[in-house]
Amino acid sequence: MKISFIIGTRPELIKIAPVIWAIKDKGIDYDVINTAQHRDLLDPYWNTFGIKPTQVLDVMKAGQDLSSLTSRAIDQIQGYLSNIEREPDVILAQGDTTTVMASAIVSFYNKIDFAHLEAGLRSFDFNNPFPEEFNRKVASIAAKYHFCPTTVSKKNLIAEGINKDKIHVVGNTVVDALEGISKQADFIHSAWDNETLNQLNDFEDSVLITCHRRENQGKNLTVIIKSIEEIAHDNPNTVFVWSLHPNPNVRQHIIDSKLANCSNVLLVKPLIYRDLLKMLHHSFCVISDSGGIQEEAPSFQTPVLVLRETTERPEGVTAGVAFLVGAKPESLKSKFDYIRKNKVTFETNPYGDGHAGKHIANILQGI
Repeated sequence: MKISFIIGTRPELIKIAPVIWAIKDKGIDYDVINTAQHRDLLDPYWNTFGIKPTQVLDVMKAGQDLSSLTSRAIDQIQGYLSNIEREPDVILAQGDTTTVMASAIVSFYNKIDFAHLEAGLRSFDFNNPFPEEFNRKVASIAAKYHFCPTTVSKKNLIAEGINKDKIHVVGNTVVDALEGISKQADFIHSAWDNETLNQLNDFEDSVLITCHRRENQGKNLTVIIKSIEEIAHDNPNTVFVWSLHPNPNVRQHIIDSKLANCSNVLLVKPLIYRDLLKMLHHSFCVISDSGGIQEEAPSFQTPVLVLRETTERPEGVTAGVAFLVGAKPESLKSKFDYIRKNKVTFETNPYGDGHAGKHIANILQGI
């Protein structure tokens, strides 16, 4: 048996890494194709997880639109498959990016079994998130193996007519990944890779902020920035650490704002994974539109204010540990004040138990 893992972004590597570890332990043949959809963010993470790509593609081109990105991804993934000595039995991709959609399409065209990791997530709104909701539905059409993180995602697929025998609830591999790092003996007391974070010692507590989705660019980002300015002003003993996404439509907008002059706001380059997890541990809350952070934060008992109108990860909202605030100043401020004054109660992480990678490897091997 041979499995091809196709990875294009940092979250994809984080979540696929535990599957690769488990497959490697079983002695199954595999290769790793890096489409480099988010090259700069992804490159530092290969060493973190002890994985090297077999082949690096080049799907990104300055100024290209989604259609061009999709066509380049399909063409280059096909080119890789057409030139390797042994074709894979299974192609596995994770999530909802253009890389995932292209992988699903190429798998179908070549009659190769497609495995979709983190299958069945739905916001039921093609515009939120855009284009991710469309991408993951395309992936579901092509998949033979649907690896769902929770029973909620399984129910979504059954409602769409997917054969139950193809659906496997395995938990979310992001919990495997973060536990592999956060349980290391020196995790809490290790030095920050980003030395700017040493300034956390000057404040009583901290808040992690990330924002990158297309629906939060432009006007929405302006509103979010203004809201953070006001919250930071009202909470001078709290430091707000904004991990900047490299997308110039996001990054420059934030750097050019008044946040750059706020004494208790740190605008930092994208954090390496260990620093990100340490920030989740240290922060009393997170403000983010990231799907991965919604899944990671519960392991650190850190509530999330979700900068979105809807989420395909409703488990955290149902558990009362994540709060949808969108890009609405009144919602963001009121929920921030609420969790400052009221302790948010956590049980287990609703997204996984830390053994998803092994479950998936066993299923692929036929055990």
